[in-house]
Amino acid sequence: MHWWHVQFRVAHEASDAIAALLQEFPDVQGVQLEGIGEFEQPHPEYGEWFDEMIVPTPDVAVAVYFPDEYDPAELRDRIQGVIDRVAAAGVHVGDGPIDIRIDAIDDSVWLNAWKEHYAPIPVGDSLVIVPIWHVDQLTGDLALRERIVIEPGMAFGTGAHQTTQMCAAALAEIVTPEARVLDVGTGTGVLAIAAARLGAQRVTAIDIDPVAVRAARENVARNELADRIQVSEGNLLTGFAEGVQFDIAIANILRDIVILLVPQVASRMPAGGRFLTSGYIDTQAPAVEAALRKSGFTIEKRYQRDDWVALLAVKV
Repeated sequence: MHWWHVQFRVAHEASDAIAALLQEFPDVQGVQLEGIGEFEQPHPEYGEWFDEMIVPTPDVAVAVYFPDEYDPAELRDRIQGVIDRVAAAGVHVGDGPIDIRIDAIDDSVWLNAWKEHYAPIPVGDSLVIVPIWHVDQLTGDLALRERIVIEPGMAFGTGAHQTTQMCAAALAEIVTPEARVLDVGTGTGVLAIAAARLGAQRVTAIDIDPVAVRAARENVARNELADRIQVSEGNLLTGFAEGVQFDIAIANILRDIVILLVPQVASRMPAGGRFLTSGYIDTQAPAVEAALRKSGFTIEKRYQRDDWVALLAVKV
C-alpha cells in the first residue's frame, strides 16, 4: 500500500494543538512531532544531562500520513485549514507562510527504512550483536559467532551506540565462568545477554522503564537465556536485597545516575569486583572517577570512542 507523507514545520507553541486536530481526522495514519523547546527537567536528581545533550530547536517538524486515494491538493487544503484554525485562536504558528511538502511513500519504506542503519556488530572474538531482521543474513566470520539477537522495539539498545559497543567489548575481556553480573539500566538487555553468552552464571538486569523491561524480557527469551537472566523493573537498587553480591556490575546510563549508583554497587560487591560504567562524554568522566574513588574503587581501564567514555573500575 502507498501513503501520502505530509511534512511541514511550525512554531513550538502551535505543534501540540495542530497534532491534536490532525488526530481527529478519521483516516490519518499517524502524526509525528520532532523538535525540542523549553521544558522542565522531569528528574532533577539525574543531573545536567538534559542541559548538555539536548539542544532546543527553533521550531517543530510535523509529519502526518494519509492513504493515497486522496488528491494532494485536497490534503494541502486540509492541513492549511488546521494551521489557520490554530492561528485564528491566537496561537503563533510561525513566521511567514508554512511550506507544506507532500510525497508518496511505500509501506516497506515507511516501516523498515530506519532498520537500514543497524548492522551486525562483532564483540570480542566470539560474539555478534545482530538485529533480528539480520539474523538470516550473517556471512563469513560473523556467521560463526555466538549471536546476541536483539529486537529493540521502543527501548534503547540496538548495540549501535558507542557506549554499548565499548561496554560489550569490555565485558568480553572481564566476564569469567560463574560470574554474578548486575546490569542497571538494561534497556533492551543487550549487555545482560552479552554477559550470559560470555559465560556469566547469573545476570540480574534492572530498568526503571516498563517498556525497556518488556523489551529486555522478550530479548532474553528470544536468546533462550531466561534461566540465567532475571529482568526486573526498579529504580537503581532501591529495595534490592542487601545481602546479594555481584562480581561485575554494569551501568550504561547517564553520568549523574551512575554517580548515585556507585555507593549502592560498592555495598554489594566484594573486593576485586569490577564496575563498568558508561553513558557520558569525556568532559563528564572526572566526576564519575571521583565518585568511584570515594566509594573504594580504583580505575583499571578507560575506553573512549569519539567523545564517549567507558570506565572499568575495581573495588579494593
